[in-house]
Amino acid sequence: MLLQGKPMPQSKMSNRPVQIIGHRGASGLAPENTLAAFHKAVELRLDAVEFDVQRTSDGYLVVFHDDELDRVTNGTGLLRERTLSSLKALDAGSGFSKEFKDERIPTLRELFNLMRDNALLLYLEMKDPSLFPGIEEEIAALIQEYHFVERCCVRSFDHASLHRFHRVAPEVPVSELWYTKFPSAEETTYPTLNLMFGLCTAEQVAAAHARGQKVTCWTVNEVEDAKHLIGMGVDGLTGDYPDRLLALF
Repeated sequence: MLLQGKPMPQSKMSNRPVQIIGHRGASGLAPENTLAAFHKAVELRLDAVEFDVQRTSDGYLVVFHDDELDRVTNGTGLLRERTLSSLKALDAGSGFSKEFKDERIPTLRELFNLMRDNALLLYLEMKDPSLFPGIEEEIAALIQEYHFVERCCVRSFDHASLHRFHRVAPEVPVSELWYTKFPSAEETTYPTLNLMFGLCTAEQVAAAHARGQKVTCWTVNEVEDAKHLIGMGVDGLTGDYPDRLLALF
């Protein structure tokens, strides 16, 4: 197996043997994928944050997980059918807590502006990229504009899109997402695997390491699960409550 691309970026925040990655910011402590959640991740001095990127109907890259708006905002319908100005009118925080009533859906540029003054790694998931032709080039251009090439790792469940991104920006690390199985050597392309934590066994993690791959897992919210995965030798833990994970080190 010949691995392509750059390896998982190294943390500039700590010397921990396992990267602690905030899921959608620090989404158990503040509304997911909002600037408040990313501010919290910065305060906690995490190694990295994970977040999701889509595109509005008028061409803006925004940070949001779901196709539809209703779970985490007071809006309805598909995000991709809305303009940025209409999305900015929505409340993206009160569903979590009234203290976050002023939180809005951030653009990717707004998130990058926040991250300019710290060293957290940025694990960016392209969400359903087949719905957004050309999004690979747009994300690559913004990463390069902000000089975040050494800090970003771009991820997707859509491996064809990930291959396109890698062709556009081979200098940016990429990682395939998996949620149904731990992939074999023949099924993987890049130096980092990112998968649902229940798919991991110590033997599979060791095999991935032996072929030069790092392994990161999501979504790890229970301390006992985290301890078990650390014992397996995984390289990164993504969780909604990263403060719980930090307490293990």
